[in-house]
Amino acid sequence: MRDKSTPPDHIVIPRHRQHIALPVVAINENDVLIEGGEVLTLDDLTERLFKMPPTLFAAMGGADLVAYWDAIFSASHPETWQWRIGDYTRTAYSAHPNPNIRRSRRVTVAVNFFGFKSNPSRYHKMIDPVVMYGHRLSKVYPGDDVLIVKLLKWAVAVRDFCTNNNLEVRPTLGSTSIQLLTDPRFYPDARRKVPSATNATVREHLPGNFYHLTVEPSPDNDYSAFYLDQKRAHHYHAKVLRFPHSDNLYAYGCFHDLSEYYRLQPSPHFMGLYCLDLQAPEHPGLTWIRGNLERQFVYTNELPILYDMGYKVLGVRAAWGSHRRDAGLNKLATWACEQLDAYGDPRWLKMLLLSTYGTLATRPTNGETIFRLAKRGEDTLTLTGRHALVGKRVKRSKKLEPGIANVLHRGMIEAATRQESIGLARYLKWTGQRILSIYADAVIVEADDDKPLPFLVEPWEVKRTLNHYQPVSLQAFISDGMTKLPGVGHSELRAYAERRTIVEELQ
Repeated sequence: MRDKSTPPDHIVIPRHRQHIALPVVAINENDVLIEGGEVLTLDDLTERLFKMPPTLFAAMGGADLVAYWDAIFSASHPETWQWRIGDYTRTAYSAHPNPNIRRSRRVTVAVNFFGFKSNPSRYHKMIDPVVMYGHRLSKVYPGDDVLIVKLLKWAVAVRDFCTNNNLEVRPTLGSTSIQLLTDPRFYPDARRKVPSATNATVREHLPGNFYHLTVEPSPDNDYSAFYLDQKRAHHYHAKVLRFPHSDNLYAYGCFHDLSEYYRLQPSPHFMGLYCLDLQAPEHPGLTWIRGNLERQFVYTNELPILYDMGYKVLGVRAAWGSHRRDAGLNKLATWACEQLDAYGDPRWLKMLLLSTYGTLATRPTNGETIFRLAKRGEDTLTLTGRHALVGKRVKRSKKLEPGIANVLHRGMIEAATRQESIGLARYLKWTGQRILSIYADAVIVEADDDKPLPFLVEPWEVKRTLNHYQPVSLQAFISDGMTKLPGVGHSELRAYAERRTIVEELQ
């Protein structure tokens, strides 16, 4: 009952392109700093721009800067001035009961290139820390330098890292890190693209975020606690997991309707995703399995902990995966950890390398992009912040999925981080510790002088001590020195803080 009738969509070829290291120029409002140390004004740079060789520019609000130049050069060089951008602007909503009430728009416009169609062409690149990381530069590249110097140092660090690893500097984390998934150091041979139907099915069953809270959120109680963290969680699990090879990846069993069993027990050599019927243990304890035990989707690397909890498999309805192992992601994760060690764990590099795993689940898109000059496309206006750009929006008529998309690999990594946290929580509970909260890659346990923590093995570490830890919701908490507030509205947080202040005054 295997699905072998559909030929592969296409082949993923190892990348062998060589990329040139561009000189770097940092811009902060009217100040310009060139890599060699020369200082200019923005007007001086604008006069030079037409004759400058291809350059890597770094600025916060890079699209706004291109819009400023567009107003100048679209008039003086209307036939040759060109740019290409990607519009990732999103609407943010408040916690208002009416979800259609808009609160704000987050302008995120990535500049792919800009310059002049001369002979030879002089196209420049632009990187913007806000576009790349979603944070201001101080969050990802801390230090005491003035902003423009920090911008230059960050851009040079990104440029040098990409040059050393034969990567093209691109304006977003995903577009830069996706090149690693065709790097010949990790994937030396051409490989089959994972069928789009398999990716679509598995995408519906990605583990997502896991949260478990054992205490009632209340300002009346706070705790002293340890925040236990999986160090480099995604890299750690990607190093050791057994991943299925796309060249021998198929759908097995009743994968269309999940109507019956095609075998009774999982194969010990299979890697991927199963649809199973389970029998629960008498006392399952802490688990991520919820509700009906029929048609449960379980990744193969989750089976050991399920067996350890006492679950039994009644039958296998379908499976997506392979009996052949792909070691490419293991090599990539090992190399990523070596790079982080060599660079001293900088946040700018951590986020870049971590985004590689996110690109594995990239959805099919129409590949929209906006050019100033194009033979076809829809006229469009793109807000860049204080300014706007008018160009042609070009897109494919059909949605296509990137060749590197492998949602099975992404799902297995997410499942591994979740089951690692649940496994540690079960062990700590067995040793007498009080578990307060569990995240997909972290466990918060009450600090008790009479019950010291047992020895923690890799990848676990005590990241910090939380004094006056108070959960606000299933995902959010406040404490002295560390706060996480995902999904918490300002009104809810303000009400919680007011109640907490009253309790403190009464005490």
